[in-house]
Amino acid sequence: MKPSALRITRLACALAALGASLSAQAQYGHSSCLDDLPYGGFSHADAGTGSPYANGCIRALSDGRAAVLLPSALESAGRAPGDGTLRRHAWGFLDQNGRLAIPPIFEAAGDFRHGLAPVKWQGKWGFIDTRGRMAVRPQFDAVQGYAEIGLAVATQDGRQRLIDRRGNAVGEPFDPGVIGLHLQDGVPALATVEYKMEYRSSTGERRFGDTGIRLAKLYGKDLYVAVTDQDKYGLLDKDWNWVLDPVYQDISAPGEDGALATAYGPRGAVLLDAQGKPIGEDGGYQDLSPLGKAFWSAELARGSYAILDAAGAPVAKLNADEAYGSRRYGDTLLYPSGGRLMALAPGLAEPLALGAGLSAAADDQGYVLFTNAESIPAGLLTPKGVWLHGAAAPAWLAEIGRMEVRQGKLWLFKDGGLLNVLDGDGRALLQPEAVQAAQEMALKQLPLDVPGGALGVLSQGHCHCGSDTGAGLVLADGSIAADPSWSAVIALDGASDYDDYGRPARSELKAEQLRYAAETADGMRLLDASGKPMDLPAQQHIGAFRHGYALAYADGESRMIDRDGKTYALPDYFETDIVAPGVVRFLETAAEDAPWGLYDFLAGKEISPPRYRDIGEFQDGQAVASLGPDRAGVIDLQGRWIVPASHHGAERVNAQVWRVQQAGPQPDEYTRPAALFNAQGRALTAFLPGLRAGMDDGAIVAGDGKRRWIVSPDGADALDMEDATYARLGDWMEIRRAPRSGYLDARGQWQIAPGAAVAGTFRGSPARALLTDDDGARLIDAQGKTVAALPAGEWSWPRDSATLLRRYSAAGKQKTDYAGLDGKVRFTVDGHASGYSEGFAVTQLSSSAMRAIDAKGALTGPAFDALGPLREGLAPVYTDRAYGYADAHGRLAILPAYDTVSPFRDRRAVVSTMDMSMIIDPAGRQVARVAMECGVRALYGSHNQRLWPLTLPRRCRR
Repeated sequence: MKPSALRITRLACALAALGASLSAQAQYGHSSCLDDLPYGGFSHADAGTGSPYANGCIRALSDGRAAVLLPSALESAGRAPGDGTLRRHAWGFLDQNGRLAIPPIFEAAGDFRHGLAPVKWQGKWGFIDTRGRMAVRPQFDAVQGYAEIGLAVATQDGRQRLIDRRGNAVGEPFDPGVIGLHLQDGVPALATVEYKMEYRSSTGERRFGDTGIRLAKLYGKDLYVAVTDQDKYGLLDKDWNWVLDPVYQDISAPGEDGALATAYGPRGAVLLDAQGKPIGEDGGYQDLSPLGKAFWSAELARGSYAILDAAGAPVAKLNADEAYGSRRYGDTLLYPSGGRLMALAPGLAEPLALGAGLSAAADDQGYVLFTNAESIPAGLLTPKGVWLHGAAAPAWLAEIGRMEVRQGKLWLFKDGGLLNVLDGDGRALLQPEAVQAAQEMALKQLPLDVPGGALGVLSQGHCHCGSDTGAGLVLADGSIAADPSWSAVIALDGASDYDDYGRPARSELKAEQLRYAAETADGMRLLDASGKPMDLPAQQHIGAFRHGYALAYADGESRMIDRDGKTYALPDYFETDIVAPGVVRFLETAAEDAPWGLYDFLAGKEISPPRYRDIGEFQDGQAVASLGPDRAGVIDLQGRWIVPASHHGAERVNAQVWRVQQAGPQPDEYTRPAALFNAQGRALTAFLPGLRAGMDDGAIVAGDGKRRWIVSPDGADALDMEDATYARLGDWMEIRRAPRSGYLDARGQWQIAPGAAVAGTFRGSPARALLTDDDGARLIDAQGKTVAALPAGEWSWPRDSATLLRRYSAAGKQKTDYAGLDGKVRFTVDGHASGYSEGFAVTQLSSSAMRAIDAKGALTGPAFDALGPLREGLAPVYTDRAYGYADAHGRLAILPAYDTVSPFRDRRAVVSTMDMSMIIDPAGRQVARVAMECGVRALYGSHNQRLWPLTLPRRCRR
């Protein structure tokens, strides 16, 4: 047996001992000897010459080995099909002299890195050394090549791990959210982490977007519109179970007011209720459109339309003319039919015939006033579909001159004043005496709209017109509560209550809790919700109620009163303000810088002595307080500091979270550093310049444009999003993270944690790496410390270059700067230049031609269409529509004859045409060649002798 055949047999037996065998069919390539490069991967001057191809039949040399696809050594060459399909071929490796160092027996193979190469055997990946011995047995689903630190990335059972050179797992398992880790050279090693799209619930549960299901939007309270990999829409519950199968082309989200959603599927358009149940599947609806909040328009065949109510039930059918002539007023739909005007209003089971000769003259929030042919008011339709017309209309209907909706009720006026007030049921709310009073006096709207509360306040106008009613209240039943001794009635609720954004606060009061004050000659009297005087003597002043209490003043003393008129004594303070239920802040003197204190008037004791420069309004037991400039913080109702008084200021984000500003002088207040603190005084974020916070879908979003956090409304948890983007979807948050780069040591531990910066590999001694982020470019050491900052611009550090470079445009011309590792620019050249290698660099001129530049940046040698980096005295060159090599002086050393070439390493390069790949020496002589012969790939030596396969296919005529 020949020695080469013996080696092949031994290797095959060794692999068989591992339980492996060659699969019936290798991972086949194509017959061409050119492989396409990714778009854009060939254009950079530092990477090569600009060819869009890579060597195919012989891959580029690495560690003195080149991967090659040849007829399998485990098959008889005579069985090869010879049809150019590359079936029964396998991967092996050539040495730099073109000899078959590792026979072709593998289903797939990667390139050698640091002495090991990945190979695939029986569907699993392992690693071999340069002699072809199995270093890591095939056991992985996928692998990457080994990095300089002696680690590689391997995938097994769907999870990636770091492995050492024996295949043992090292380091901590990757987070489930990691979808990929890419390891490069350098010590420590550059590692780029890619992340899955993640869904995180409010309870911390995590799901990932590699399941074939993506949440699109929130549906109601506990459901979600979801999309499959086939772009089909359905509904999921909060546990990700389908409650509506994904068969639809699209699903809308229901409205906030409980309106139905729409879905478009195989049976046309349907409505969906809050539980996702389809409505109208048999209706044959081609399209659905909302008509306000109460109706839907469903397009049918032949241009007709069905009108559906808010629950999706059909209530009318319109032909094309009726639909074209329809108009909507609020939630009421009017349309002509058979010479009559028809109306569809919420709550009506069928259309209402209004009559003929009517036209809508005015509308306000669903109240529609109709006039007849003489333009006289003849009918009024309420939002609930009540039709006031003819005998059902009030006698004064024809007198209506103006109407106005106030707090959901319709106020009707004539030239002489108020006619009456109607509710949605068409009932006149004012009794005759109230109408009479309103015509003689001024009827003003109240600040709060509380169901069952008074309709308005009556006050004397410019002309009393003989009225002896006095001021009063118009109550909900339309009656008047008035007294001749009252000169004015004042609402004590709502006028001074505002939220943290300066908007009127939403009232939680019930109608019976409302209070008013009547001004009389003897002072102010406290009135209950029905306008009756309460058991409290006349006061000189009664203030607005805040936190359930109001400040009253009488007989030279200030007191607090509650809604029942009960009084609470106050010490003889100069000024008091209610800041919390039962608590006031107070000033003892009128001095300009007098400090504030806190007093509990329910308990009759002082909470905190006067020591604060300022005390804000309490909410949920906390308020901002200050001891002076840059001494602000947050206190509780006992005056204890929750956030220390060492900050510039604080403001609420919500009841449980504060935005606190850092103390100290700042050139720009807008960018003053700030952080978020919770109600327990714990910092939730770092202090960052210009940090802003706001509410988004119930959560708090904070950030400075570079970093961001998602904070739970109760302030218990803050998720640092770093550079991730997110979208809130009810209880779930969709998180998308951009790839991040960090540096790993030989133990698989993060020596420099991953971040959003664009990172380069460590090189040189001492080791340095180029890092670029929002703060600019800089060189760092192996601990991540900045050792040199670079001027502004986009810097790179080309491979094998001792200098950094920056490319830019100035005065319409391309320029390239070169800088040393101290960050200082050494010189500038014209054009888009490459990094230096062997004292030689390349620049692209304005004519698009490329020339070499010497160590001083001066142009040298002739111009070429393309010119690559100098390696071992030779540089790839493109001219006359082919690639060759030029020497350091620009002279052609190897004539252009190839479609793609590689730089020289160890006095060898790989070059290719469409039909063959060759290993050549610096003189351009063939060392080895792979080309098609008799429909299979064949390896030839330096003298064109066939080295593999040993015999050609049986059908070969040669």
